[in-house]
Amino acid sequence: MMIRLVMLAEFVAITAALAMPESLQSLGLASFILATAALVVAIFPSPSFLGLAKLLRPGPAVVLAAPALWMALQAMPMPMDTLGNPIWATASAALSAPLAEIITVDMGATMLSLAQYCTALATALVTAVITLDRYRAARVLHILLAIATIATAMWFGKETAGVAGPDGSTVAVLGVLLSCATAIRAADQIARHSRPGTIAPAPFLALSGATIAMIVCLGALLIPTNSAAVVAALVGSGILLSVFAIRRWFLGLWGTAGVFATAAIFFIASVTVIPFRTNTDVTIALSTSSQIATERMLQDVRPAGSGAGASTVLLPLYRDIGIGAPRERPTAAAAMVIDMGWAFLCGLVVIAMLGACILIRRSLARAYDYVYPALGAGASIALTILAFADNGILNLSASLLIAALFGLAFGQSVSGAGREAMSWESKEASARMAGPVPASRPELAPAFVTLWPRVALAVLGIALIVPTLWMILPGWYLGGQSSLSAAITAAAGWPNEISKPVSVAAAHEDFRIRGESRTRKDPALAADEQKTEVPAASNAFARALRSSPLRGDIWLMLAAASKQNSIQTAAMLKMSYYTAPNDLDLLPLRLSVALATDAVVRELEFRDLIKRDVSLVVTRRPAIRPVLVAAYRAASAEGKIYLENLISELDPTYLDNMRARNSRQGSR
Repeated sequence: MMIRLVMLAEFVAITAALAMPESLQSLGLASFILATAALVVAIFPSPSFLGLAKLLRPGPAVVLAAPALWMALQAMPMPMDTLGNPIWATASAALSAPLAEIITVDMGATMLSLAQYCTALATALVTAVITLDRYRAARVLHILLAIATIATAMWFGKETAGVAGPDGSTVAVLGVLLSCATAIRAADQIARHSRPGTIAPAPFLALSGATIAMIVCLGALLIPTNSAAVVAALVGSGILLSVFAIRRWFLGLWGTAGVFATAAIFFIASVTVIPFRTNTDVTIALSTSSQIATERMLQDVRPAGSGAGASTVLLPLYRDIGIGAPRERPTAAAAMVIDMGWAFLCGLVVIAMLGACILIRRSLARAYDYVYPALGAGASIALTILAFADNGILNLSASLLIAALFGLAFGQSVSGAGREAMSWESKEASARMAGPVPASRPELAPAFVTLWPRVALAVLGIALIVPTLWMILPGWYLGGQSSLSAAITAAAGWPNEISKPVSVAAAHEDFRIRGESRTRKDPALAADEQKTEVPAASNAFARALRSSPLRGDIWLMLAAASKQNSIQTAAMLKMSYYTAPNDLDLLPLRLSVALATDAVVRELEFRDLIKRDVSLVVTRRPAIRPVLVAAYRAASAEGKIYLENLISELDPTYLDNMRARNSRQGSR
């Protein structure tokens, strides 16, 4: 009964992640459900831990823990002049506060990436425990196939309707592999159990469902002509079919070698279909979308990376100026190099290839149910190809589905693991029914062997519960958006919503301030809450910058909120220019703040930066020229003179128009 509840919770989490948009709430919900499932499996004793201990040996355990340990290390203070990113020294000077140098450039993004990895790891381990039993493994296979097929159909429908949505090609490829595995398993059952003149309904029903799922998932890949995803699906399915052919017709060393030689030729022929990009980095060679900013980021990669999740924060710094341009997304391989370093990506590829070889060997060694480890081997090869083509495998929904698939593959990869667990359970039951037995040498091995996997799952569950509460509790307590976020948005006239890490930091600061006021029961603080919202917001976002110094929008918020101190405004504004030079969403407010501060207008470096923004609006983006009128109206006397001189050089005819519009708006 407990295992069924854990299965239900796990699949609810995966389904919710696929149905909900990528957000902080979806990550928090999935991590909470899976943390609870991991704790339940760890607390309640189960004979399955004998099989899990057989799977999770020290070597694989170290491999699984290494990414989490590296992410945690990236958020720790580094010795001076070593691996720490130099942005922290620059931010320390701008904030006039000592900041420790660390590897990551965004602690919030790194912590969210760590939470997502731990969530995927919990999914894999819980699935491995569940699927040690062959009958439960079959149910999990069918449920995963149904989830992948429905998600692929929904994604394809959105793409056909022209609705922008997350990249679902990864889920579609997984759907192809799952349908192929289901079909092979059904064919084996039909050949093994069917008698002449009889029909086994269950295998034929599974085969029919797998065929429909194959058509849906392949159609979703072929119609948009996603060549890299199609090749990944064919190569992964080829691994499955190769194992099936060896098991059915080509037993022996030479037969196995012949099948794999044929598969290798097929793989090479398939790869030639992919349009490789020449004269570019290998991590984006298979991508068909624009990767200009990614190429620039890859040229500045540090040996230790810039922190997990930092590629999304660094992207605005390297992106070209443009309005309405498609949002660039680095490929998964490029994001790993930028975030974690080249050594991490190379190690991951090596582990993926070794894992595929181990799973193929275990698949060929099994008497029955060989399709599950073969499925894991095919997925390992296919996902490696996809990592160099798009960013899909890093999405929360796809990562949970991938983790469940590998948990299923490894859970059924060791022959006899489930049988040993069940036999130990039956021995314990027989001993209890037989009553007390004479004292003998205690059997400590099973208890010792099953203890450390339970401890590992319990630690993982607790490690997931803590960041989940950290992410969700302030939002629930504050009833949605932080009042500090709303206050600074209203004060600065901010056009866009704030990013996940910054909104979390603001919510926690608001949570702390309100908690202190309630604890002290200070009526004066409650009465003056409206008067102090903007200063409190400034403090909150200053704290956010101490964990994410590359937020050009937040630097601009602080510059707008500190207009009384021209020196501080100049420092904050300079950081905004350098950390978000090409973000046109910041241009209206940035021009208004810059031209309203005489100390900024008088400095030569700022004059060049202001001239760049004004030139961009006048010559390349005439549709947003009204922002110049708003900036002119808010500018100081020196700022108005400088803006008039700039516009007279660029477009003298627009200068009179701007003055006239300013006069009309001022007379209203």
